[in-house]
Amino acid sequence: VILIGNVGADTKVSETKAGKLRATFPLATSTRYKDKEGNTLEQTSWHRITLGPTLGERASRIVKKGAVVQVEGSIRYYSYTNREGADVNGSEILGSNFQILVFPKRTEGVQEEAQEESQESNAEEEEE
Repeated sequence: VILIGNVGADTKVSETKAGKLRATFPLATSTRYKDKEGNTLEQTSWHRITLGPTLGERASRIVKKGAVVQVEGSIRYYSYTNREGADVNGSEILGSNFQILVFPKRTEGVQEEAQEESQESNAEEEEE
């Protein structure tokens, strides 16, 4: 899947049970449509984005609340029984790549760092 949306909170970093770094952030995507009366309506969906060690470390530095981000990845569905005994179902996007399209105004220096990383990444790809 490819999603483009607004980051709802700064990236949170945690460790998996196996000791690997994982980063997550919420992403809002919106769809606009017209109802029967011709009124324009908007429906917003929230997605949990999860990134592995390499992308997660990078995201923790540059993905901030208010950014517009494009995320590529796959959907993972999960279910479990919580402590109260209720069944919980959910989904997350396991990101394989991301790109910041619009930086929030409050992130001085982050845009320059992201551009440098992008240039380094593109140079490495050209060498291969």
